[in-house]
Amino acid sequence: MNQLVFIENNRVVTDSLTVAECFNKNHNHVLRDIEIQIRKLFEADEGEWGMTNFGQTQYQHPQNKQFYKKYLLTEEAFTLVVMSYVTPEAMKMKVHFIEEFKRMKQELQLRNQPSYMIEDPIKRAERWIEETKEKQAIQQQLQIAAPKVEMYDLALSAKNAQSMSLVAKTLGIGRNKLFSFLRNQKILRHNNEPYQSYIDRGYFTVRQVPISRTSGVQNKPQTLVTAKGLDFIAKLLKQKEAI
Repeated sequence: MNQLVFIENNRVVTDSLTVAECFNKNHNHVLRDIEIQIRKLFEADEGEWGMTNFGQTQYQHPQNKQFYKKYLLTEEAFTLVVMSYVTPEAMKMKVHFIEEFKRMKQELQLRNQPSYMIEDPIKRAERWIEETKEKQAIQQQLQIAAPKVEMYDLALSAKNAQSMSLVAKTLGIGRNKLFSFLRNQKILRHNNEPYQSYIDRGYFTVRQVPISRTSGVQNKPQTLVTAKGLDFIAKLLKQKEAI
């Protein structure tokens, strides 16, 4: 039972493989159940919650060495997925999971406790060494990312919406690649205009830009990204990188 949940990137999670094994289900069926919930969350305009609590990643099969999809689930995501598993055996397993989530959260809290608060001198020294390494790693990452972070912060602080070209440059991705990514995510239409639901959520605006043609001046719609939209797209791209 100790391996039901684990700590990943300073968060307590389980994964779809563990859920499938413990609830005696085919992993593909668990993936289906997860993706149904994710789709329903997006339909309910709760896609950000879904991205926060479900994380798509991959695992290597021990026999054929091929990589396959799996999901990481927070306790909240786990609860949502297994809500329909109601056999007596499933109910017992859910209780075990809940207890493990609670235990691992306590362990994570202790793990993140500052060294000066630890009474045991050996553990205090070990934690101090970890803190020093963490600080050094953060400083190195900040030095490497400083130019990109500066541009990102500048874009976030902008009062007006930004063009897709500027957003692509800020996020370090090609403009056409960004358009293609957002179309695949069903955020932009085929003509690169955002769906109305994403405009209503404050991620995009559309303005009409006059274009000179031989037949006269015509207005062409241009998609602009708000600061809130920039943050939303950045999180989507980060999730893709984790796959």
